[in-house]
Amino acid sequence: MKHFLICSLLALSSLAQAAKLSDFSPYKFETLFTNPKCAEVKYDRPVLAEDGSTLTAKPKDVYCKASDMAPSASRTSSPQFRLIEWIEEPTTKEIFLAYLSFSNKPVADALCAAVKRGMKLTMVIDSAPEEDENGNSMAEGLKKCGTDVTVHYRGQRNGLGYAHNKIFMVNPDDAKEVRLVFSSGNMSTGTAIHHENWNFITTSPKTHFIQAHKCVREGMINHGDSRKEFVAFMSECRKNIKVKEEDDIKSFFVPGQGKEAFATLTDLAKRAKHVSATAHRFSGDFVRLFTELLNLGQDVRLITDDDMYWSWKLRVDTGRNTRLEAYKVLPLRDLGLKMKFMETNQSQVFLQHNKFMVFEMSDEDVVFAGAGNFTSAAFDKNYENFYVIRNEEAVKAFKKQYSHFWNDLATAPEKMPRQNILP
Repeated sequence: MKHFLICSLLALSSLAQAAKLSDFSPYKFETLFTNPKCAEVKYDRPVLAEDGSTLTAKPKDVYCKASDMAPSASRTSSPQFRLIEWIEEPTTKEIFLAYLSFSNKPVADALCAAVKRGMKLTMVIDSAPEEDENGNSMAEGLKKCGTDVTVHYRGQRNGLGYAHNKIFMVNPDDAKEVRLVFSSGNMSTGTAIHHENWNFITTSPKTHFIQAHKCVREGMINHGDSRKEFVAFMSECRKNIKVKEEDDIKSFFVPGQGKEAFATLTDLAKRAKHVSATAHRFSGDFVRLFTELLNLGQDVRLITDDDMYWSWKLRVDTGRNTRLEAYKVLPLRDLGLKMKFMETNQSQVFLQHNKFMVFEMSDEDVVFAGAGNFTSAAFDKNYENFYVIRNEEAVKAFKKQYSHFWNDLATAPEKMPRQNILP
């Protein structure tokens, strides 16, 4: 009896302390990168690089065309392949998803088939100005597949910016197992042809991680019409979670926790020996942070889309980047910022759309990742989900991917074309 009581007390003590996701059962943490496989696209004439060398083609597997989408998506390592695999499993009874945009037909087809077999589907999509009065056509079309489909439109009103979350939950109310995906990509071509990261987690509903995301689901659906209401609800909901947050992945949800998220990544960056960042958009807060790090003598690397480079060089907005942000970011090279560019296909709006930072410190390596860009709005008024990741296998995956970007795919400034010539 005494032995039983001791074991029980130890078990209760371990539950009260911060744990890791891997301490729970079931458990799987898989980080997938799109890494599209794209045919080499040659220039119709030789093109000079900044250093005077001759370029004959755009970088293979960086510059992609629409014809590369299907073969890239069909690989078993593709995030789109894994998403459809999860949707098609007979055990999938309910899915909740929240994305800025929804335009991926293969995923929509899989969701439709699942709804026809009886699956419940709830979607939160941004109230995009380009949508007509009937909303997102593909999302609304899923209502024809069955009666248990609900689509909510959020953001861009009452103090809110974009509904920019990227969350996909399978069986969110299951008593034994919940699957969750967070990503840098939208439910669009971002599942395969943009350069993105997608994180697939299988875990117990008892984890703080899942319970916090259930707060987000409830908050966006029933308390998501205004910034004030959502922030108040999320604060109260997270306070009521009984289990402590796992120490290998910490979540931040915006609006409400943006300042905390930015303060956390700032502290990590200042303590790091090396900071490796990749992102799509930037604004003042991150430019000031990078400036401070460089003035402190920190080793900082940055990979971004070549639209940023051309916005700076041509002094015009290019693709999805602006000359205003380019004028702020590119001069940081004079302070020691090491920078490379992903030469993507701006004519088809394919992007380097990853947003993550790797902090290499003396005692551990840590990753900051999530849905949001490195902009002020992403840490203030948008709907966003961010994560500080200490999970060893995930951190290793992000570090390996960054090395692949830097060493194999991204272009150094001196090797950029002198002219913005599209093949």
